[in-house]
Amino acid sequence: MAELWHIHDIEIQQHSYWDHIEEFILSEDTYPHYSVFCIMDGTFDYKVLGESGQAEFGDIILCPPNIPLKRKAFTPLQFHFFQFSFKGLDEEHMPVGLLKLKDEVRLSTTYERLINIAFDESVQSNKWKAHLLSDLFQTYSMENHLGTLEDEPKIHDHIIHKALDHINKHAFSDMTIKALSQELNLSPVQFTRRFKESLGVLPVEYLTSIRLRKARTLLLETDYTIEDIAVRCGYNNGFYFSRIFSKKMKMSPSLFRRTHKI
Repeated sequence: MAELWHIHDIEIQQHSYWDHIEEFILSEDTYPHYSVFCIMDGTFDYKVLGESGQAEFGDIILCPPNIPLKRKAFTPLQFHFFQFSFKGLDEEHMPVGLLKLKDEVRLSTTYERLINIAFDESVQSNKWKAHLLSDLFQTYSMENHLGTLEDEPKIHDHIIHKALDHINKHAFSDMTIKALSQELNLSPVQFTRRFKESLGVLPVEYLTSIRLRKARTLLLETDYTIEDIAVRCGYNNGFYFSRIFSKKMKMSPSLFRRTHKI
């Protein structure tokens, strides 16, 4: 779940408004700052950090710095594009890829206000843009938080609540799903079935997603060896970690680092 973003943390580096384009000049691009596409009309296919799909009105595509973003217009597009920087937020909690906003009325109003100041690069204008962009992220965070609160009562299984707490606390240790199921007095099959019934994903997939998010950060922001990163993310050795990473990310950890690190 995304944490709340603070208005004063965001600094606008670029704001472009496109009224009607039928295709992107480049099918793939990278940006030195966080970048975001705010779709007003039309649809386009995207891919960022292994996530892919189709975006339309109500969707925001968020991409971290120096990470390739693949895109292809499916229909003529109208959108706002931002590059921005910020401070004071743990990047491990940053959402990446597709962000869906439900309040379409608020979204339309925000986009229209951005059109009015799209070509004004004054200091005051950029403060307004930072305010409006932050408001979009705050709205997403609030909707996501409320959605989570609404979903929590549906998890009636107290065993799964206990399991989630354990996974979140010990994800980077050498814990295993088999050991966790034994601790909960369930067979691995019973635990896997109950976990998926409650959350819709397998427990090993949930654990892997947490570990790989940290692994990507360490690959890009440190010079730790693959073996060191494997241990820091809860894997016994670099070989097994590399196999899991390559399967999920469609490239090896070494290639990911060479491709994306500054």
